[in-house]
Amino acid sequence: MKYSNPHLADTRSSMLRKIRDPKYSAAWERFFDQYAEFVFALARRSGLQAADADEVLQTVLIEVAKNISTFEYNPEKGKFRSWLATCAHRRITDLLRVKYRRESREVGGLDRSEAHTEFILRQADPGPDQFKEMAEEEWRALVKSMALRKTKATASPKQFGLFHAYAIEEWPIEKVMKTYDATRDQIYQAKRRVGKVYAAAAREAEHELDAPHAHVR
Repeated sequence: MKYSNPHLADTRSSMLRKIRDPKYSAAWERFFDQYAEFVFALARRSGLQAADADEVLQTVLIEVAKNISTFEYNPEKGKFRSWLATCAHRRITDLLRVKYRRESREVGGLDRSEAHTEFILRQADPGPDQFKEMAEEEWRALVKSMALRKTKATASPKQFGLFHAYAIEEWPIEKVMKTYDATRDQIYQAKRRVGKVYAAAAREAEHELDAPHAHVR
């Protein structure tokens, strides 16, 4: 299930007010737009409600904005996605801890000890290995989404539609033929031609997303 932030525009404005440097405002807006859904989805998949996930999103991106100058891009030592995911996991865990402490105070009969809170947290926290898998899944989704936008901007509407329906959505070819009034040959050609553009866009998106933006450092 893909989670979308219902308050994306408000969160974006709030974050930018806190970190904005007029000289780099456009760059920070782009930075937020590129990574917001990744962090928000991780928070939601970790069990947080939308409002709490929104809080995590804003906290994480502000933290990244303040500390990005210390991140050295070197794929052999560590990728930006890993650093971003680590920041997200830490803030998600912090918020889950607050949540369970609050519930311990509010729900009658529940053990209110710190040990019990930590026990509940361990049960709810997906753990580093599972969280890493989730982060990889969401990162692939982010790269795919960005690559599709880039591809759509360069291909003709019909060619992109054929490619997306057949290669991305994996519709049966008969359904694609009927929906787009296209022949098998046209569909195969679109898959081949637009597929090359998409593959290149995916490589470009992967590189762009996995490196901090020098112009906002």
